[in-house]
Formats: sequence, structure tokens, C-alpha cells
Amino acid sequence: MAFWEDTLRYLYLPRLKNREVLAQAIRTGAAAHEFFGTAYGRQDGKFEGFHLGDGNVQFDDTLLLIEPEAARQYAENQSKPTGGFSESGSKPSWPSESPSPEGGVGSGASEKPASGAAAASRPHSFHGTVEVSAATAKMRLVQVADEIISVLVSDPNATVKVVVEISAEFPDGAKDGVKRAVSENARSLGLKSADWE
Repeated sequence: MAFWEDTLRYLYLPRLKNREVLAQAIRTGAAAHEFFGTAYGRQDGKFEGFHLGDGNVQFDDTLLLIEPEAARQYAENQSKPTGGFSESGSKPSWPSESPSPEGGVGSGASEKPASGAAAASRPHSFHGTVEVSAATAKMRLVQVADEIISVLVSDPNATVKVVVEISAEFPDGAKDGVKRAVSENARSLGLKSADWE
């Protein structure tokens, strides 16, 4: 977004037909590993919502483009196992990854088919809540969708319901413009409830 705003401000920079042209170029570049990585913020040396080779990005003022080499190095560091070394200094032996009877990754040949009792003891539901800062809501909600919701819906037998609750307090009362804009947007987006008190 900073680049887009600079192209509008400085006459010597090349002009694009509209903002969507830039957004499409970024999505195309993000889909390939050789152009750049993307993230929605950086904190304590870690990129929030980091992706490399994924063109499904939201073009807004939180989007960061990461140079290809830096993105590849970061991706490699993220994929390395976090296990340490044994006292003898040798690397730990990792269990071989093989498909488990449940369709996940098991620990190898010692994995046995689940009996009826073991299958019955598996959890049947998941409930999670997260409090999201309004300043980073877009980035965090995308992250929750990528890392939690998409994993849940990967099971074709699962029924996943997502409810977003928004609560805002105005000590001095909400301004008329804010109230009108939020009410109109809530109506057009089809929110189940959008009440002011």
C-alpha cells in the first residue's frame, strides 16, 4: 500500500491503471517461489501469517512483501525440526512418518489399527475462542482461518461453524457517522445481530 500511495504522490514513478493491477501483480508474484514471500506483520523476528508460494493474499496496508532469498531462508528455518541434540552430541533419531489408520501421520510400524474402544475415546468436538486486538484483527483472523479453520474443514465428515462476535464500548458515546456506517455495513453483510445500546 505504501508503494501504491507513493505512485499517486510522486509524478516520476510509473503509473498503474488502478489499484487492482498492482494487487493482481502481487498475487501472481506471491503464487511463485521465485518472486517474494508475504506476511501480515513482524514481531520479535517472526513474520505473522508468513507464506511462500501462496497467491491467496489480501492486498491491504498490513501486507508485507519479503525478498525472495530472505523468504526462502525464513521458510527453511521454520521447517527445521526443533529437537535438540543428545548428550553424546549426536542428532536425535526421528520416528519415520507413515500414514496412521486415522489418516494422519503415525510413528511407523508400531502403529496398530484403532480398536473400537480407542476409536470411541477420540474427541468428537472442538470449541475454541480467541481474543483479537482490533489493530491486528485482519491479520489475526486470516491466521486463524489458515491455521485452525482450514485444518478442521479438511476432514470431509466434520461440520464446522464459525461465529464472530464483535463488542465495542464508547465511553463518550458513538459518533453518528460511525453508528450509521457500521449499521449500514452490518445490514449489507447480513450480520445476524447488530445492536446499539
